[in-house]
Amino acid sequence: MPENTYSTNDRMKKIRQQFSEAGVSDLFGTKKEVKALPDLLNDTEVVLYATSGFVDKGTVLIVVTNERLVFINRGLIYGTDFKEIPFKHINAVSYSKGLVLAKISVTNGANVTIIDKVSKAAAPIFVQKLKYAISQKEDKQTNVVVDSSSNDGSVNNLINLKGLLDQGIITQEEFDAKKKQILGL
Repeated sequence: MPENTYSTNDRMKKIRQQFSEAGVSDLFGTKKEVKALPDLLNDTEVVLYATSGFVDKGTVLIVVTNERLVFINRGLIYGTDFKEIPFKHINAVSYSKGLVLAKISVTNGANVTIIDKVSKAAAPIFVQKLKYAISQKEDKQTNVVVDSSSNDGSVNNLINLKGLLDQGIITQEEFDAKKKQILGL
């Protein structure tokens, strides 16, 4: 289990604040799973988004952090079912909307995890936040240095980044920092 330097209550307050900042609203049937988060997440992990859905055994809490994708299901009898997918193993993520609910597909290698019964409003936000988190993690790992003379890529990157800002997926601070990096400032 992750090493905690904060008390569980302090960590839970921090996680709830991150939920609020991320606009997390659909956590139907995952109260026990949310309570388990302080013990399952590292102190340095930041929750970028979370939602509930149905995977295999039942209703799960699906959490996008700055480090990984996490699935948590706390059963009445069998304890906690915990699954994580590191970003480097995720090949694709998509969603489709039905009449009432949505479905999210996460492909990692030869495995496809289907998350059913997701809120129609939460599904596109979840997918966008996950894609953003993956790209941020890749940028940090490869330490990409952008040449300011390559305006074609820079302009497209800025346009995409501005779209994420306008949709509320990233904060103004994240936008400004990434803009400086893209422009080589």
